[in-house]
Amino acid sequence: MKTVFIFILVIAFTYGAGQWLSQHDVEQVSVRPLINISSCDPAKQVCKFDNKELSYDLQFKGVPSGLVPFVVLINMYDNTQPDSIELSFDMDGMDMGYNLHNLVKNKNIWQAKVILPVCSLGRNDWLLNVKMKFENKIVITKFEFQQPG
Repeated sequence: MKTVFIFILVIAFTYGAGQWLSQHDVEQVSVRPLINISSCDPAKQVCKFDNKELSYDLQFKGVPSGLVPFVVLINMYDNTQPDSIELSFDMDGMDMGYNLHNLVKNKNIWQAKVILPVCSLGRNDWLLNVKMKFENKIVITKFEFQQPG
């Protein structure tokens, strides 16, 4: 009898957790991200992103490498502060695996120590995705850069 009760309790918990997770996914899907493309290469210079809703500088401290960590800094302006900032690195037509980096905030400056994923084909044409999450919106800015080599 005790085993049946525990079994029913596990099924009820699993069902409830599945319902909560599916509702959570629906909420995330309902917020469509705003996507921006920047022509600035952060491997060569400090990149300023500025539009009517968002203003920040993006800077690499160190040389982007698949072997040596480097720091990515984002300095926010205009009292606009996201709830969180995530970075990921991609290549066109390549699966670069899981490489999500959460930036840590210190006043208006967000930073993370990152390492580029290693490309098995030796390519160096990277796409940095900066994903900023706000209370009711998500803004993604894509920066193309070449890994110095």
